[in-house]
This record gives sequence, C-alpha cells and structure tokens, in this order.
Amino acid sequence: MKKSKIGITLVLLYLITTLIIWIYANTCSNMYCGLILILPTMPWALLFEKIIGDSVFIFFILITLNSVIIYSFGWLISWLISWLIKNIKS
Repeated sequence: MKKSKIGITLVLLYLITTLIIWIYANTCSNMYCGLILILPTMPWALLFEKIIGDSVFIFFILITLNSVIIYSFGWLISWLISWLIKNIKS
C-alpha cells in the first residue's frame, strides 16, 4: 500500500486539533471543561459511553482508531483522484 499524502495531512490536522482540545481541557477552570474531550473521540464516545469513563489509556486508543480511519479515508481519496486522472487521460 502506497503512502497517502492526503491521508497523512488529514491525520496531522486531526492530531493537532486533538492536541489543542487536550491542552484547553487541561488548562480550563470551568466546571464542564472535560466534556470537550468527547469531540475527538466521536463516535466511539457515544457508543462506548459506559466503558470509557475517565481513562486516558482508552482515550488514546480511540484517538489511534480514529487516526487509522481518517488515514484510510485520505488514502481512498488519493486512490480515487489517481483513478479519475488515469481514466480521463485514456
């Protein structure tokens, strides 16, 4: 499987956004600051609500799972673009 530049770019944007959310949640002093950590783990946070709890380990597993899914989506976009270019030239 060839590396996808689009997939890597999408994953980096996702991880940077997740890092910003993580920093905000840890520096915020309001009552419900931790709720924003649900956003990077969607949809798994809703599906496994009872299992996740406040576990940082499971949070990182879900971030990794989302990263793999996002990379696969980027790879699919790259493949479709190359397929379209090849078929248009033919």
